[in-house]
Amino acid sequence: MRRQTHPNRIRSSQTMHKRVAHNGRPTNDLVLSAFVEGNDRAFPHILGLYVKNGSIVADVTYGKGVFWRHVPQGQYDLRPTDILDGIDCRDLPYRDGEIDCVVLDPPYMHSPGGTAHQSHSPFEDHYRNNGSGNRTGSKYHEAVLDLYHDAGVEAHRVLRERGVLIVKCQDEVCSNRQRFTHVEILQDYADVGFVAEDLFVVVRNNRPGVSRTMRQVHARKNHSYFLEAVS
Repeated sequence: MRRQTHPNRIRSSQTMHKRVAHNGRPTNDLVLSAFVEGNDRAFPHILGLYVKNGSIVADVTYGKGVFWRHVPQGQYDLRPTDILDGIDCRDLPYRDGEIDCVVLDPPYMHSPGGTAHQSHSPFEDHYRNNGSGNRTGSKYHEAVLDLYHDAGVEAHRVLRERGVLIVKCQDEVCSNRQRFTHVEILQDYADVGFVAEDLFVVVRNNRPGVSRTMRQVHARKNHSYFLEAVS
């Protein structure tokens, strides 16, 4: 007796067959979702995956340009600015829809201490994330989220349609409570008008700075995130 094939199985088989890319090539040289080589090594791969060569990229928290160390000069039309140059990521000097990609790496800890976050201390002083002069009067972790929100709104304004926002962030413990910052940012950016595209994990290859503690309650964060969102 001849075996009958269910119609749904036929359609599924045909659909799978149509998805075969005959002009593709087998390779394992792919961009993965986790890196252990540091920000400067991870960033070029992430940028190359989502941003075309020649695109206008506004790095609005450029600092010392660590992200760009291994990006070939001239590959992108880079617009580097930061708060120390007098340009606030919440008030950018660009027209609506002028930029192809915005890179955002504001201070993601409410109170940098020890040796763990020294690179962010100048931004902490200027942005006043602990509430002694920020725009909303919020403090600690809420002030961090306010900064990400305001900068995200401004990024959405200057990005062209289907423009890319690359955001660096890290979760933290505040007032003995876990704050999953990357989730909070993605939820907020969805309300702003962004669509989450990808998430990358960067693991520190050295131990975090020493903190005074009587008894450890939460795991110390030794990883951070690059978030990709599209306007």
